[in-house]
Amino acid sequence: MKDVTVTLESVTENKGKQYNEPAEGNVFLLCEFTIDNQSEKELAVSSIMSFDAYVDSYAVNQSITGLITDEGNKQLDGTVAPGKKMNGVIAYEVPEDWKEFEVNFEPDMWSGKKLTFIC
Repeated sequence: MKDVTVTLESVTENKGKQYNEPAEGNVFLLCEFTIDNQSEKELAVSSIMSFDAYVDSYAVNQSITGLITDEGNKQLDGTVAPGKKMNGVIAYEVPEDWKEFEVNFEPDMWSGKKLTFIC
């Protein structure tokens, strides 16, 4: 998107830990993104407002519980200054037999421009 590069670094499944597990038959899907802002203005990134996702064509909500499965995860929220980068994770709880996962990034909801990643 012009001077902003968004990279889906990885998508990993996680079954959680002892007191932080997905519902039976589900897994946490952790999506790690890097956003590189080479534009001349700040870029606001909101995991809730900038991203939406679908599992096997059904809308799925983010899972805050999935984010705390591993202490190293950073939530993908904040402002990226010109010439700077941001890295973080968005988590979803999905059926363990999922086939296709789609996540869309829309940095400015007024522009109507989206980047789509399909796994």
